Amino acid sequence: MRRKISLLLLAILAPSVLWAQGYFEVTQGGLTRSVQPLVGTQDAAAFYAYAGFDFSSTNPLAADDTTVLFLYRDPAGELYLFVIHDASTSTTGGSVELSIQGIPAVADVLVQDDPSNVDQNDTYDVATGRFTWVWGAGRTDGMVLGPLGPEFQLTITPVALTGITAVAFLSGDIAAPERIELNTVDSITLVGSPNQRPVVSFTVSPAEPRIRQEVKFDATDSYDPDGSIVEYRWDFDGDGTVDLTTSDPVVSYVYEESGTYNPVLTAVDDAGAAASYTGTIYVSPVTLVATRSISAMTVLPGYTFRVTVRIRADQDMAGVGLDEDLPVGWEVTPVENGGAIFKRATTQWVFMDMLRAGTERVITYDVTVPEADVLKAIRLPQRFCIQGTVQAKVPEVVAPVGGESCVMVNDCLPVLEAIAHLVPAEAPGQTDKIDLRLPETITAQQLRRAAELWAMDQPVVDTCGETIDQATLKLIAAYAESCTPIDRPLPEMPKANVTVTRTILAPIPCQGVVLGFYDSAGNPIGNTFTVKVEVTTDADVIAVGIDEDLPIGWKVTPLDNGGFVYKPSKIQWTYLGLLRAGETRTIVYEVEVPPTLPVEPPPPDGCGIYHVEHIAGVADTGLPCIEDIPIGGDNRVELTKCLNVIVAISRWDVERDTVDLSLSDLITLPQVQRAVAFWLEEESVPYTCGAKIDFETLKEIIALWLTNTPICEALPAAAPGECQGR
Repeated sequence: MRRKISLLLLAILAPSVLWAQGYFEVTQGGLTRSVQPLVGTQDAAAFYAYAGFDFSSTNPLAADDTTVLFLYRDPAGELYLFVIHDASTSTTGGSVELSIQGIPAVADVLVQDDPSNVDQNDTYDVATGRFTWVWGAGRTDGMVLGPLGPEFQLTITPVALTGITAVAFLSGDIAAPERIELNTVDSITLVGSPNQRPVVSFTVSPAEPRIRQEVKFDATDSYDPDGSIVEYRWDFDGDGTVDLTTSDPVVSYVYEESGTYNPVLTAVDDAGAAASYTGTIYVSPVTLVATRSISAMTVLPGYTFRVTVRIRADQDMAGVGLDEDLPVGWEVTPVENGGAIFKRATTQWVFMDMLRAGTERVITYDVTVPEADVLKAIRLPQRFCIQGTVQAKVPEVVAPVGGESCVMVNDCLPVLEAIAHLVPAEAPGQTDKIDLRLPETITAQQLRRAAELWAMDQPVVDTCGETIDQATLKLIAAYAESCTPIDRPLPEMPKANVTVTRTILAPIPCQGVVLGFYDSAGNPIGNTFTVKVEVTTDADVIAVGIDEDLPIGWKVTPLDNGGFVYKPSKIQWTYLGLLRAGETRTIVYEVEVPPTLPVEPPPPDGCGIYHVEHIAGVADTGLPCIEDIPIGGDNRVELTKCLNVIVAISRWDVERDTVDLSLSDLITLPQVQRAVAFWLEEESVPYTCGAKIDFETLKEIIALWLTNTPICEALPAAAPGECQGR
């Protein structure tokens, strides 16, 4: 006779529940449930409690006429699958055949129930996944399989069941486990993973939305127990198609038709595990919608901003009115009443005619904020809000005005807000002004003025002296070019690979920058060089910034800004428009090295580069936002006070018997003759820091002359014919 241990006694002896790390899930047909292993204080074999003397288990979790399955975690942390069959109401016992596929290589049958019973047909074939049990009346049968390891996926298929009428999976507290009912026909999938899946939920606001009303879905309370959620996939209508994928837990959606919907949110964590949550929402067909837009997010005391309310009905309505509630002392001036009668004392509008289905009425009014001395008792910045309702008598409808409702009152405007409401000065000597009634889209004129203020390091009006840095200028350009209001997020743009390459053109090829040389008028020569920066992209980008970092004291003079705006104080360039895929923009500038810059003395052999400086630079874009793009290409500037011997000969003015750096890279016969004289007399060549012409150098000079080869190019492999060369 089968013995059972009291569940009450087990509860007393069991430790407090310790949820194991990891995620476990059982699936059958359309049912998917997260499960937790039962955590015990005994090893798996002891907890199975096989009593060999009566060929039965004394485990208390067996259930009448049921195959019970559960995961068990032993004190060492190992996981095992328990299978316990009980056909207690049958007078003949029972039999079961299961197919279990996906058994980990480390797993084996730890417990074989009834290994020496009269039924020798019991099969425990781990290799093929075939398991059979036959047991007599009043007994149980089963096994323990494991250890399963940290990650597994088992597929358990019932092949034949006799005396068994139910299958159950147990989960959670070992003293009082949850019972998950499964059927006796379909395959069961049991998954274990070291990564826990996200816990998903969301709220909906408003709770009872209307068609064409913005509905906010907030999944902020969703979380991942062992990581972070990186992706939210929204199926707003529950049709199985993902409508929006984002990293933001708060999104909005508008339903165009009324009815009941079952929106589904699937959250994906940083290890790729996903979990879903399904909600229910009813969208009402009767709609009277009023949406408010405010021309500024931040306003100044004494300034005026503009409010626009758009009212729309989806069926004919009579007795429609708008009631706006503003802060005390704020003055309202109607601009456009949309055919309604306005009552200033209560800030109310009433339409005398029928509001027809599908039509829109627009009410616009200006609001003037009290002066600063009136607000002095209020600590700024302070947030103020407008509340309002739109109403109809036939049919009876009252709805809150949606859209924007609050502004921040402050002594200073943010730079972005100020630029969006900037009225540039019309003539020199005049100052810029702010008009908060302007829309929050940045115009081309405002963008140009922002670029001027950036380039000249001038503050923006009404910002308490704030200036525009390059990052803000790129942001302004992104809003302007994309025509996006500043209170809205910028649109997404495809990722782009932006390439920036620098080419340095030295004043004397293969020589570098030469210091200490002056012309007849005493002006330094040889100490300037030219830099070319080329920018290209494989996808459209808006607003490109170039930031060059040169040694202190080096003077930069732009030669061609390539459509960029240049800021001298920072040596920065900003392109304010759209750089299209495949398009190249080129900046060219000249650099003057201080002619008196100290340079280390030449090495003993009189050869080589004596001093090296570098130019560093980065680029970035406004939209899409790409930061710290390294500028590739040339970055090395070689400085010397001594000419290379061959360079000196190519620049030798024979008539004046001195160096002229303006001469070309081709060596002439008179220069060769002068070189021969230096060689024969073993005389040091002037301006070379004492270098002399040796045998090999003279041969190279003659070869360059005979082959008409510029001094920086390699000599040809063969001598030219009679008609070639000089």
